[in-house]
Amino acid sequence: MDNRSYQVMRTEFAPLNGVRTTGRRHAAYELFAGSARRLLINAGVFFWAVLAIASLAACDTADEAALDTPAAAPLSIPALLEPAFDGAGVAHYELKIGESRHDYGQTALTDTFSYNGMSVLGPTLRLRTGDSVVISVTNELDEVTTTHWHGADVPAEDDGGPHSLIQPGTTWIADFDVIQPAATLWYHPHVHGSTAEQVYRGAAGLIIIEDDNPAAATLPATYGVDDIPVIIQDKDFTGDGQLDFAIDEGDNGKLYTTLTVNGTINPFVDVPEGLVRLRLLNGSQARIYHLSVEGAGMTMIASDGGYLASPVALEQLVLAPGDRAEIVVNVGMESAALVDSRLGRVLELRPNGSASGTGSLPDKLATIKRISASEITVDRRFDMDDERNFWEFGPRWAINGAQFDMSRIDFRVQLGDTERWTLSGDDGQHVFHPHQIQFQILSINGEPPPPEESGWEDTVLVNDERKVVIVARFNTFAAEDIPYMFHCHILDHEDLGMMGQFLVIDDE
Repeated sequence: MDNRSYQVMRTEFAPLNGVRTTGRRHAAYELFAGSARRLLINAGVFFWAVLAIASLAACDTADEAALDTPAAAPLSIPALLEPAFDGAGVAHYELKIGESRHDYGQTALTDTFSYNGMSVLGPTLRLRTGDSVVISVTNELDEVTTTHWHGADVPAEDDGGPHSLIQPGTTWIADFDVIQPAATLWYHPHVHGSTAEQVYRGAAGLIIIEDDNPAAATLPATYGVDDIPVIIQDKDFTGDGQLDFAIDEGDNGKLYTTLTVNGTINPFVDVPEGLVRLRLLNGSQARIYHLSVEGAGMTMIASDGGYLASPVALEQLVLAPGDRAEIVVNVGMESAALVDSRLGRVLELRPNGSASGTGSLPDKLATIKRISASEITVDRRFDMDDERNFWEFGPRWAINGAQFDMSRIDFRVQLGDTERWTLSGDDGQHVFHPHQIQFQILSINGEPPPPEESGWEDTVLVNDERKVVIVARFNTFAAEDIPYMFHCHILDHEDLGMMGQFLVIDDE
């Protein structure tokens, strides 16, 4: 295990007074364990905190899938949503978000949210660099929603943030050109105060961008056969089989105990022997996964924003909420398994007797030019913290001391500038995500990033032991009145106020 992974795990599972906690820390626990100032709030807090810790130690037992038992259910593969092209060559996609029901193997079918009538989640959109696309989203829910294209470099009016509300029974249209290289992105609702619940109930889907990169011809690329979407989410269920949703005000957000992949519990997927590509998405509300592969090697080929410069062999991959990673597994004659260090088996890869049509991985995947320090025109700092004062018991998750306000613009960026942002967090786990841009990581705790974090990113893990410096160019779109968001992708923290907004303006 590398030092970075150890630091994340140590933060998430740090023992206190001999009691081993497991990441789902209650707000009462945080009042005295998070920082010394909270010890002074009330002498009675200590007593209740001890009870809370004991309760958490007893209840945070995950439903771990045993590796020596075959997986029980075939993996559901979300359908591909192919576009309809008009006479001008514009690609049109139609999405409808509504209520559905899904079979999680509970006592009854489970009420869910989904797109296009699927039982849960949504179809995979396949876009191509250089295309002009129009995506219409119709809201068939009984509540307001939005749909945000996470990781997409699009104009602010097409971004789908909390300002682009879709009222029940209405349709919102995003119209943009695909200007990014090949990557795995995703889409999900982004209503302030309701993002966590709508995503948890199943409203999310993948976006695959393809381009003319010659490396693609040597990689597994047959969707659902050797190119597998893997949307990882954790859930809990009530006694009558319904989703048990909650917001956890504590440092780590809400951690559930049942693992699902594409809506399937304890799944396997039949794959050819040889190279198999997994497009991983952490679509969870708050849980951080520490992934490895047993029975085969794991090689990472792409991060949030697309291909890495070269393949990177890994023992373990840390995947935070909102993160994507593409890995290639060389499956042999026996099953291999994608495994999480906390929840056990995530997905069994079961060879079906056929042979992969792909040979060896290329030595080079993409050219990634590092952004030079000489380009940087502006420096900013973002501190992600619980800003409650001496007398407050409830959390005030904030960035730079300010909670989200739809009417406030936190800063303005000049179109054409290159900015360096320093990210820190004193309380809890956080995942910093700015809309519109893909960035490069300059340093983690003052050291250059490891190879797997040296590509293009749009989400990055931040905590009190992981200070991150990033750099980004703002050179594509400007809008004087519609902002982009920056926020924590621990969705509990986002909905509780850990979000801000910025304008990209063109004053020249």
